Amino acid sequence: MATILITGGTGLIGRHAAKLLCAQGHTVRILSRRARPDVPLLRGLPVDYVQGDVRVPASLVPAFAGCDAAVLSHQFQNFPVENPRRNETFDAVDRAGTEHCVAAARQAGVRRLVYISGVALGNPNPPHPGIRAKRAAERAIFESGIPSVALRANVVYAEDDKYFSRLARAAQWAPFAPIPGAGAARCAPVHVDDVARAIARAIECPTVGGVVNVCGPDEVTWKELLLAVAQSSSAGRRKIPLHIPQPLLLLAGWIGERLPTPLLSRDAVIFATQFDQSCRDGAGCAEAFGFQPIGLREGLRMTFARRG
Repeated sequence: MATILITGGTGLIGRHAAKLLCAQGHTVRILSRRARPDVPLLRGLPVDYVQGDVRVPASLVPAFAGCDAAVLSHQFQNFPVENPRRNETFDAVDRAGTEHCVAAARQAGVRRLVYISGVALGNPNPPHPGIRAKRAAERAIFESGIPSVALRANVVYAEDDKYFSRLARAAQWAPFAPIPGAGAARCAPVHVDDVARAIARAIECPTVGGVVNVCGPDEVTWKELLLAVAQSSSAGRRKIPLHIPQPLLLLAGWIGERLPTPLLSRDAVIFATQFDQSCRDGAGCAEAFGFQPIGLREGLRMTFARRG
C-alpha cells in the first residue's frame, strides 16, 4: 500500500478519489488551505489533512514529504470563474500551482504523479486561459522526470457536484431546463466514481504514462445532457429546453467580472458553450486501465432518479 497526497482533495474529484483510495487500504493525505475542513463524504475516513496552498511553494514541502504518489486535482475556488483579486486564476493555480507541486514532489522523492487535466485540451489553438494553463501543467509533469500520467477528464457529474445536482433539484418543480447558448458543443459525460477508479488504476499501473482520456461511452450535446439530467430527476417527465442566448450570457459575464466575488465571467461562458469535449482521439480507460466507464443513462438513473 502507498502513501498518497491529493491536492484539491476536498473538491469533487479529489474527495471521491480519497474515499476510494482509503477503501483500497492506501494512506491518504489531503492538502487543504484550511487546517481541518469538514467534508461530509470524508467524515469518519482515515484521511490526514495537511495545511498548504499550491500557490505557496514553501507550504508544499511538508505536504509531499514521505509520499509515494501524488494526485494533483487542485482547482481554484468557484472554478471556472476566475477571481484575479484573490489570485484565483487558471494561471496561478493550474499552471504555476502545478509547477510548484512538481518541484516539491521531486524534492520529496515522489515516484508517481497523476494529474487531473481536461478533454477540452484537444481543441486546436485554444484562446481560453484555462486550456493554456492546463497544457502548461501537463508539460510540467511530463518534464518532471517523475513517471506521470495526465487524466483528461470529460464533463464529470455526481450527486454532490455543484452544477448538475442543482439542476436536478430545480427540475423536480420546473417545466424548463436552462440551456446555455445553442447547447451544440459535444461531450462524453463521465460519472465521478469512474474518474476516481481511473485515478486508482493510474497509481496501480506505473507503466501507463502520457495522456489518458477519462470519458463516458455516450457522446451527446450539452443540450441533450442537460435535458437528460433534468428528466432523470423528475421521473422521466419531459422538459422544455430554455435557451439562454450567448450574447446575453457574455453580457452577464462582463458584469459578473466586476463584482467583488464574480459569479460569472466571459471566459466561463466561452468554456461552457464553445469547446468540443468529444473523445474521438487517444487512449481511453478501456485501453489504459481495462475498464469501461458506466453509460450515461444508467449513470444518471443511479445518481439523480431517486430525487424524483
